[in-house]
Amino acid sequence: MIEEYKSLSEKFLKKGFWLYFFSLIIGPVGYITKIMISEKITVSELGILYGIISLVTLISTYNDLGFTESLKHFIPKFVTEKNYDKVKSVLFYALFAQITTSLIIAAGFYFGADFIAENYFKSQEAKEILEIFAFFFIGINIFQTINNFFLAVQDAFAYKLTEFFRMIFILFSVIFVFFGNYSSLINYSYSWLIGLYIGIIITLFIFYKKYYKKYFSESKILIEKNLIKNITKYALLVSLGTQVGVLLSQIDMQMIIYILGAEDAGYYTNYLSIINIPFIVLGPIFMLLMPIFSELSSKGEKEKINKIKNSFSNIFLIIGIIFNGFMFIFAKEIAFVLFGEKYIESGIILQYSILLLVFNFLLQINFNLMAGIGEVKQRVKILGIAIFVNFILNLIFIKILGVYGASLATGFGWILIWFLSEKFLKKDFSTDFDFKTISKNVIFFMIFGVGFWYFFTPLLENLGRIKSFFALAGIGILWGIIFIFINKSMFKNFISEIKKLRGKR
Repeated sequence: MIEEYKSLSEKFLKKGFWLYFFSLIIGPVGYITKIMISEKITVSELGILYGIISLVTLISTYNDLGFTESLKHFIPKFVTEKNYDKVKSVLFYALFAQITTSLIIAAGFYFGADFIAENYFKSQEAKEILEIFAFFFIGINIFQTINNFFLAVQDAFAYKLTEFFRMIFILFSVIFVFFGNYSSLINYSYSWLIGLYIGIIITLFIFYKKYYKKYFSESKILIEKNLIKNITKYALLVSLGTQVGVLLSQIDMQMIIYILGAEDAGYYTNYLSIINIPFIVLGPIFMLLMPIFSELSSKGEKEKINKIKNSFSNIFLIIGIIFNGFMFIFAKEIAFVLFGEKYIESGIILQYSILLLVFNFLLQINFNLMAGIGEVKQRVKILGIAIFVNFILNLIFIKILGVYGASLATGFGWILIWFLSEKFLKKDFSTDFDFKTISKNVIFFMIFGVGFWYFFTPLLENLGRIKSFFALAGIGILWGIIFIFINKSMFKNFISEIKKLRGKR
């Protein structure tokens, strides 16, 4: 059921290809979907739609009490033992927990839609959307359970393929509404629902053909007290950690909806889309670090782990200065190109936190290292502290700066998480930053940043979105070439170090 490889490195490089390939496809699909929806509905309506999606995402981490997440722990163990009765049983428990709790919570969404719309979203437009997303809530939990099974058996291709089908059929539904002159908040909400359920049908078909017929058609569902007890105990612990991570990622959006309203939430959701652009490319790289750290940790190769941590921390800090610096200078222009003139405000929000995104890059490295060496509980502790601080900062900054304050609070949250994780890792895996190279890049960023802003921003005025896109692309390439030339020796050394480490394995 799980493919065999010579080493963890080989496994994750091969499986990582599919993670990377589909991530590069799925990312733009999500952006195209949002760009089209943003074009046709008001800022407030966009805030309602994505505010409800955010709420559904948040609650979906609570409803099964960690049973779905526990698949990734128990299934590999039972597959290794070739105990398919237990594999089927664990999957059944997760589906039972998901469906039961999903039906209860979805009923709350559906029958409580009027109350939630009036008292939480402060907009009656949200009522019918909540009723639609009650059915979305049921579906997304079923989809995620089967998808987590694919992840548990390390089938990266099926895991990402099903996610691709879900997103592409949401896009197809949105395209139909967009070009068919059916544009409305309600119809775009149905587009999300239709795309999801088509994705579920495809996912269940793949699961049935690839796994159920071969491994589970003859196996039994076991009702064993000890098995249920062990899974429940682990699931509740994992649930706490999962909820903390998702809560941190969604807290800003929910506080903006409740405190400021749907219009500011509309600007903020598109800000979130812009600031996540770097992770389309970098996200899969960060995902591959954890198993590599895990393999090296199991071999006791601390020195090699520290070399990788140092190399990646320094190179991604420089990449952050280059990439995030460009986005800071042309934030309003990027927002205009992606979402149109009415969302230039999203670009201004971006400027309050984009330069701090480099700390997110650094914390990704630290958190993957902590997971690789088995310090998951410490990650939960750090995230718990960050949630508390982020909540307080949001209350203060939103009151003073409005929606910009939420962006700034997010940036300070990244700094705090990186600092706490670095402090924890310092004893065994301290980072030796190349301050000379960092200082050089900061100075060049300030010099070239002022120059690019002075000469190029006037040229981008009144160009229109298509021409602005190509102009920004050209300016971005020029910016990148300059900084690659400035840092060519560092990039060469980084590639050389990675080759050495790969060769020594």
